[in-house]
Amino acid sequence: MATSTQSEAREARPRHYTDGLTLNAIMVIYFEDHLAGKGSEYDSKRFWARHGETTIGTKLVTSLDADALRKWHKAMAAKAPTRRGKKMEFDPTNPEQRRARRATANRVLTIVKAALNYAWRNDKLPTDLPTFWQKVEPFELGEDPPPRMLERDEITRLLNTAAVDLRDLLTAALMTGGRRGELLALPVRDYSPGRGTVRLYQSKTGKTLLQPLTSEGVAFFDRVTAGKAPADLMFTRADGLPWGRSDLVRPMRAAIDAAKLEDVSFKTTRATYGKLLLLATKDIEMVAKALGHSDSRITRKHYAQYLPNEIAAAVAKMPSLGVNVGSKVSPIGKKRRTG
Repeated sequence: MATSTQSEAREARPRHYTDGLTLNAIMVIYFEDHLAGKGSEYDSKRFWARHGETTIGTKLVTSLDADALRKWHKAMAAKAPTRRGKKMEFDPTNPEQRRARRATANRVLTIVKAALNYAWRNDKLPTDLPTFWQKVEPFELGEDPPPRMLERDEITRLLNTAAVDLRDLLTAALMTGGRRGELLALPVRDYSPGRGTVRLYQSKTGKTLLQPLTSEGVAFFDRVTAGKAPADLMFTRADGLPWGRSDLVRPMRAAIDAAKLEDVSFKTTRATYGKLLLLATKDIEMVAKALGHSDSRITRKHYAQYLPNEIAAAVAKMPSLGVNVGSKVSPIGKKRRTG
C-alpha cells in the first residue's frame, strides 16, 4: 500500500493545455470572443491596457490567487491618475478623489472577473483551477454622486468654443441623449424628417430608441443630413473621415478648457439631456424611457434633485405648534442691537 502511494505521488500529472496562459491571454480571448463589436469593447480594452496589462496581466493564471488579485486591486486605488501619460495631482485623504480611484479600480476588477468567468465557462482554464476571483470583493463606495449636468449658459459656452465638427456632434447629443458611440455610428437613414425622429441603437442595452426631436432638433438634423446618401455617416470629422474614439479627446479637452468648465466629458451631454427633459415634464418615468433605462430607479437616483420637493410642500402644510420664540432670540453669530 505504501509502495503504491509513493508511486502515485511520483507520477507526473498530465499538463492541461491552458496551464501556460497568462492573464493577458485570457483577456485577449474575452475581448475577441465575447466583447468584439459591443459598446463596452473600447473602454474595457483601454482600462485593461492602462491598469493591468503590464502588471498582473503578465502573470500565469495558474500562479494567481485571491490574495494576489486583492493586492493588485488595492494598488490600483492608491495610484495617482494620469492624463496623456502624465501623473495628475492626487490626495488620498480627499474623499472625492479617493472614491474616484476606488471606482476606477472596481471597474477594472469587474472586467477581469468577467473575463475569468467567461474563460471558465468556456473551458479555457484548467479544470482543477479554483475560481479564486469570485472571492475578491469591490470597494464599498456608498451612494453614487449625481452625474455632472450643464446649465444653460454652460451649454452655450461649450458649443461656442467647440470646433465645428465637434459642435455638431455635441449638439446631436444634447438633442437626443445619445451616447458617443451611438452617434458616431449613426447613418443618415436613421433620421426620419417626416416623423421628426432619430433611431438610436443602444449597443450597451441592445435596445433601439426612436427619439423624437423638438422643432429645433428637426431643423438641425435637416441641415446635417442635407446632400448625404442614406448609408453615409451623419457625423464625420472636418476632413470627411469617420470619427475615431481617440479623435475626440483633444478637441473635446480644448473646448472644455476654452469654455472654462470643470468635470465635463462627452457623457455630460446625456445627463444634461435627461435634466432638461425632466425640468420640462416633471415626469421621471418619461425621462427613464427617453434614456433607455430598464426602470426608473437609476433615473430617480440621479435626477430626483430636479423634481418638485414633495416633502417640503407637505411640511409647509403642518399646523403651527404655538411655540412663542420670543423677541430676544437672534441667530448665533449675530449681535443683538442695543438701544
